[in-house]
Amino acid sequence: MSSHATQTVGSPKLSQAAVDKLKSICGEKNVITSKIGMYAYGYDGTLLFGVPSAIVFPETTQEVVDIVNFAREQGISLVPRGAGTNEAGGTIPVNGSITIGFSRMKKVIEVDVDNYVALVEPGVVNWDIQEILAKYGYYYPPDPASWKSSTLGGNLGECSGGPKCFKYGVTRDFIYGLEVVLPTGKVIWVGGNDFSSEPMYDMTRIIIGSEGTLGFITKIAIRILPIPAAKKTMLAIYNTPEDGSQSVADIVSAGIIPTTLEMMDNLIINTTEDFVHAGNPRDAGALLILEVDGHPGDLDEQVKTISEIVKKANAREFKVASSAAEVDQIWLARRVAFGSVARVRPNYGVNDITVPRSQFPAVIAGIEKVKKDFGVTIGVVAHAGDGNLHPLILFDQRNQDEVEVVHKAEKELCKLALGLEGTISGEHGIGLVKKPLLFQEFSAVTMDVFKKIKRAFDPKNTFNPTKLIDL
Repeated sequence: MSSHATQTVGSPKLSQAAVDKLKSICGEKNVITSKIGMYAYGYDGTLLFGVPSAIVFPETTQEVVDIVNFAREQGISLVPRGAGTNEAGGTIPVNGSITIGFSRMKKVIEVDVDNYVALVEPGVVNWDIQEILAKYGYYYPPDPASWKSSTLGGNLGECSGGPKCFKYGVTRDFIYGLEVVLPTGKVIWVGGNDFSSEPMYDMTRIIIGSEGTLGFITKIAIRILPIPAAKKTMLAIYNTPEDGSQSVADIVSAGIIPTTLEMMDNLIINTTEDFVHAGNPRDAGALLILEVDGHPGDLDEQVKTISEIVKKANAREFKVASSAAEVDQIWLARRVAFGSVARVRPNYGVNDITVPRSQFPAVIAGIEKVKKDFGVTIGVVAHAGDGNLHPLILFDQRNQDEVEVVHKAEKELCKLALGLEGTISGEHGIGLVKKPLLFQEFSAVTMDVFKKIKRAFDPKNTFNPTKLIDL
């Protein structure tokens, strides 16, 4: 959870006529207006909280259009929501808004393996599409750690990454085209249906990562790939995180592009051992999970080179999984890393800084300095291959003094990333949490361009207002 304190945003009650209209659009079962029923939808993955005036669950694009038109006529803002796993306050209801939940738009409309494309609705859960595609011998590479619950629409809203992003890229790299409902209620298609694309502005990439502030996605043409013929999964154990981070830099410098380069530090190793007993040494300073995939004949040489590199960087142990069971065992700790830290402290702030890969050793050293300077407990989980780190600051939200120190430490982590030519958010988005820091990363001229883009799409500021940017 984000360390930012809970805030309650008041919400006027909708008239009965307005409620009846929403029910006529979506059906009675798809509208929630009771205080108890709406409560859970006031949260996301942060400690922030807001009160919506209603929750609606459209099941078709036309229902989304009708909701948008009705809300515009009534002067009510709309906040989009997938599974609510986001970490930056992007789905917190504000200003008496209606929360429009896309979790019931979950059809897989078409799987076209000949053209490497699947057409899906935004409420499809990432894990579910992987299960469906596997039956065809295909998969969708972007797989954030929340993949068993997060929706594809939410993944697009934040431009999520995941363990495979080093080799294959993040969400934006696997989207051909989108059906989008604009604040005017008009429906547009941007991008293409396959490898072809429109010869105009790249509207697809403008909408991806915009957190629902420009338009609501109702259909997604995703790029799919054949499941690789072979893969090798490796585990490297180190005495210090600095040695592990040096391996990352050295592997990249050697021209090897692993599918996955994931890192966990000592604190995370121990919390995951307490939780799932994955078999990792508790005294290790860090571990790396590495995978390479492709043609079977190409992998042994890559594994040999990686082995030499990690040993040169003082890895005390290196092993290659020899069975599916061993692969699952290696990945077990990483998949439960975030939740496991609750065994140490009741709350944690998920930070999402990213630096150039060559700066990975420097950012690890910088995080160690923040820990000492602020006296905070930090565990590090990282998509090390693309320089995306998730330093988890552990704390107790009931201690306000502690919360204030965490806020200061989080700002220092962002300052650290920017000082290393990085960014304050690699995949978790801006939402409400990171918005105050945008002027530290972008110039006033750039911020003005962002505002003009928002104004061009949504001049009345009704789509997810107060998130990302203010008009």
